[in-house]
Amino acid sequence: MPLAATHSGWENEHLATYLLSRVAFVASPLKVADDVGTDLFCTLFERVKPDATELLVPRNSIAVQLKSSRDDLRLKPWQIEYLARLEIPYYVGVVDQSQMTLTLFSARYLPMLITFRGRHSVLTLELVDELDGAYRKGDDESGYSLLCPMVGSFCATDSLGQAQTTAATLRQDARDGLKAIASRLNAEYIFDTLNGVEIFAGADSAKTFGENFMRRLAEALYNMAWLLNNHEPVTCAEVDFYLETYDRLEAMVDGEPLPAYLQAARVELESAPRPPV
Repeated sequence: MPLAATHSGWENEHLATYLLSRVAFVASPLKVADDVGTDLFCTLFERVKPDATELLVPRNSIAVQLKSSRDDLRLKPWQIEYLARLEIPYYVGVVDQSQMTLTLFSARYLPMLITFRGRHSVLTLELVDELDGAYRKGDDESGYSLLCPMVGSFCATDSLGQAQTTAATLRQDARDGLKAIASRLNAEYIFDTLNGVEIFAGADSAKTFGENFMRRLAEALYNMAWLLNNHEPVTCAEVDFYLETYDRLEAMVDGEPLPAYLQAARVELESAPRPPV
C-alpha cells in the first residue's frame, strides 16, 4: 500500500523552492487544511563581494502563490481580504515541470486597485506578458481584473549569472510594489503607474490630505533652509513662496496652533541666511 497519493502541488512547490533558493531565502507557511493564499514567503538577496568572501545581502521580501497554468485566478472573498491586508509584494508563480521553470507575474498594482475600489465582491488576477499602460479592467457591476505582468522566469538550467539578472529585475519590481503598499499604509493615496501619477481622492483621503500637506510643507521648509545654509542656488521668490504658504495656512486655522514640527521648520528657515536679491 502506498504511503501517500501523488500530489502535483507538492512537486510544484519543491521545484519552485529550489529555483528561488538561488536568489532568495525561502520559507513555506505551516501546512493546514485550508489554503492560506500564499505558498512561499521569500526574502530576496543580492550577492555582493566586498573582498574575497561573497556575502548574501537581504533585500525585499515577497509572497508567492503557485499555479500550474496561466489561467486567470478568480479570487474568493477571503482571498481578496487577505491580499488587501498583505504588506509585502505579491506574485503568482506558474510552474512548468516539463520545462523545469518558474515564471513570476507581479500583482504590484494591487494596492491601487484596492484603493480605487475598497471592497471587491469579484476580483480576478489576469496573468499577462506585459502592460500596455492600463493595470485594471472591468467595472463596479461586473467586477474588476488586475493585470499582472510577467517579471521573469527561472529555469533549472540557468547559469548563476542568468538567475542573478532575473533576480535583479524581480527586486526592482518588488521595490515598486512596496512603494505602492507604503503609499496606502501612509494614507497618501498617490501612486506611480506606467501612465504617470495616479491620485485617489475620497472618504479616506479626505481625512488625511491636510496632515499630509503640512508634512510636505515642513519638508519643503527644512530643505529650503538646508539649501541656504549650504550656499546652494535659491531665489528670494522661492523662500517667500514657502513662508507665505505657511502664513496663509496659519491664518486659515483661526488661532489653532499648527503642528510643532511645522512651526520648527518655519523657525529653521527663518534662521537661515537670506539669498541675495
